[in-house]
Amino acid sequence: MAVNVHFTGQTTENLSRIELLAWVNRLLLSEFKKVEELCTGAAYCQLMDVLFPGCLQLKRVKFCTNVEHEFFNNLRLFQNALVQRKVAKTVPIERLVKGRFQDNFEFLQWFKKFFDANYDGKEYDPRAARNNAPMGYGTPNTLRPSQRINTGAVVELPAGRPMKRAGESNGSTPSLHSLGKDAAGDGCRDRPGRDERQIDRIASLSSEIDDLTIKIQDAEISREYYYKKLVQIEQLINENPEDGQDAFCEKVKEIMYAAE
Repeated sequence: MAVNVHFTGQTTENLSRIELLAWVNRLLLSEFKKVEELCTGAAYCQLMDVLFPGCLQLKRVKFCTNVEHEFFNNLRLFQNALVQRKVAKTVPIERLVKGRFQDNFEFLQWFKKFFDANYDGKEYDPRAARNNAPMGYGTPNTLRPSQRINTGAVVELPAGRPMKRAGESNGSTPSLHSLGKDAAGDGCRDRPGRDERQIDRIASLSSEIDDLTIKIQDAEISREYYYKKLVQIEQLINENPEDGQDAFCEKVKEIMYAAE
């Protein structure tokens, strides 16, 4: 039986989204870039295996997916594992699979507390447990370069299948890189590190874009949060006027409605 925990979003010791995501990626050697990507359910399945080995069949988990019905499959496996351990927590599967930040962030906060309350410190090899399958949002062939940089994880190809370098074609369609070499003549051969530098630059820019996207999402969440607070204050002032405080309420309204 597992140790149940109570979670409230008002507690002060909650970790930030960056800290929580880093914790997941570090523990599982996974490639998630955003909290929303945990909607796949794969991380929760393997984290349960860390806590209670054998509580679910990892071979049934889709570790790297962007297909919603596979999200459902993973989260149901996770929910069943919680039920078996008599955990008094209902997984909001319908909300999590939508990939919205707030739903996934709040659930991850709860699970972190649940994990800390039940983890005994034993060693665990996450890659070996999932037979070296990559874990992240998408498919092994569509993981972004920034995701690989995020964890340093390497996507392993089947034996006997060479990894294709950036810029090489499959023999049927010429790549942009090969066309560029043909047009430029032998000049490109004088700069053998050009492809690597371009790949690094693209990966760096992709990572910056991801970080900016997260900051924008945080700003939007904060804006919505404080707007709701202001609406509540306005309703309180209008619905519950008290004698002797009219001047104070009017002053509050002036501040709220000020254009600058």
